[in-house]
Amino acid sequence: MISKILEKKTLRLDVYLYYIRIFKSRSVSSKFILSNRLRISGQVTQKPHKMISIGDVLTMTINDNIKVLKVLDIPNRRGPYSESLNFYEDITPFQNIPKKERLKAEIKFVERVGRPTKRERRLTDKLMGRD
Repeated sequence: MISKILEKKTLRLDVYLYYIRIFKSRSVSSKFILSNRLRISGQVTQKPHKMISIGDVLTMTINDNIKVLKVLDIPNRRGPYSESLNFYEDITPFQNIPKKERLKAEIKFVERVGRPTKRERRLTDKLMGRD
């Protein structure tokens, strides 16, 4: 069975994402695929056992960033990161759209943690109307 898979140059999708070091473990890659955020050549898939082959284009959304990968070769093992770069090509289009800026709070709270000083207690009492 393994020889047939190697002859056809196909591999399970979850194993491929694990081998090329997109995800830390195979179970994490399976959960990501089940979350319906991955497309294979434009088709949404929820099946980690889907077989991929050379030339497939994977489109995924990770942390609100779109990543587009083209499968160049099928790895035999999970090797080092430098070796995994030979098995895919990152064809993510460059976008000039600025990301949403996080709302910065204008109110600055106490910088330190712990019991308030006597001065801070007096200011709090004055703010609350307690004299």
